[in-house]
Amino acid sequence: MNSFKLTRLWGIDIEINASWLLVFALFSFSLSQHYFPNQVPGLEPSVYWVMGTGTTILIFTSVLLHELAHSLMAIKKGIPIKRITLFIFGGVAQLEREPDQPGVELKIALVGPATSIGLALLCWLVYFSLPEDLAVSYVFGFLATLNFIVGTINLIPAFPLDGGRVLRAGLWHFMKNLLRATRIAVIIGSVFAFMAIGLGFYMIFQLYWIWGLWYIFLGWMLYQSGQASYSQLVFHQTFKGVPVSQVMSPDVHTVSPNLTLDQLVEKFFQYKFGAFPVTEKGRLIGMVTFNQVREVPLQKWPYTEAAQIMTPLRELVVASPKTEAVEVMMKMAAGNTGRVLVVENDRLVGILSRTDMMKLINMHMLLGTEK
Repeated sequence: MNSFKLTRLWGIDIEINASWLLVFALFSFSLSQHYFPNQVPGLEPSVYWVMGTGTTILIFTSVLLHELAHSLMAIKKGIPIKRITLFIFGGVAQLEREPDQPGVELKIALVGPATSIGLALLCWLVYFSLPEDLAVSYVFGFLATLNFIVGTINLIPAFPLDGGRVLRAGLWHFMKNLLRATRIAVIIGSVFAFMAIGLGFYMIFQLYWIWGLWYIFLGWMLYQSGQASYSQLVFHQTFKGVPVSQVMSPDVHTVSPNLTLDQLVEKFFQYKFGAFPVTEKGRLIGMVTFNQVREVPLQKWPYTEAAQIMTPLRELVVASPKTEAVEVMMKMAAGNTGRVLVVENDRLVGILSRTDMMKLINMHMLLGTEK
């Protein structure tokens, strides 16, 4: 969310998150006003701005190449890529599914850091081949150092960093169990995350506020990403090959399209639901929500029927009972939809809610589904 499409490369959408613009401005300012003036004093302010802005563009080009390496390797191994998004911490390539073999996971994970280190070596080669007093040489020196740092930091075995994925691939290879390997990798990644948070608090006590807050935020994001990755994998493992009919709620309370809103409100209070499917002679024709009722003035409730404010069937997300639950949940996540109506031959046979699915996922996690 809050991202816009920049371009499309090799069939992959390249997006920029709004947070990237903030980092772009901060990097450009810091490099042009502090770093380069200290490294190469005596130049015109406009030259420093060109150096700072140009270096920042090259930095994010390097990040993009890192993520493109992951993406192209994934595509080569038959895994589609949704998009690459550049954001505050760099970038992320969104795979449509997890690798199905540890060897594939290993190759996809390693190619990113290898690209960054390769870029570092290339920049160092350019740096050492240029005269020392040439301003542009400092640009390549900075890029070489930063790419080397990006490549090596990503090899830290903290899932979901690349090093954590390398660790997971090794555990997966020996344990023959992806879910258990992921759980261990996430635990190790959480240790690194809390170490980063602890370092951040220590730096704050030493009055390094900016760097301290940065490490705290970075550690927290690393922890959250690891937990989210594990939950997502549990979801896929739990519901892989499972049809909607096995996880949906078959007992659905429906309302008539002729029901007035004051009568409808009584239904909301009685059943404590946030929405009701609207059916006519057994056929599904729409959905009416509590929020839709709230938008109608109170004095109009006795004269307004559910059919007048409901969302029609053509605008609803519906699914067949034979469809895989994983596929439906992915659509729900993409459309930020809280519930899906299950329809067969134009008749409502059940409802699938995101809340019910999350409860099932949590139950499987508590019971230890990796066994």
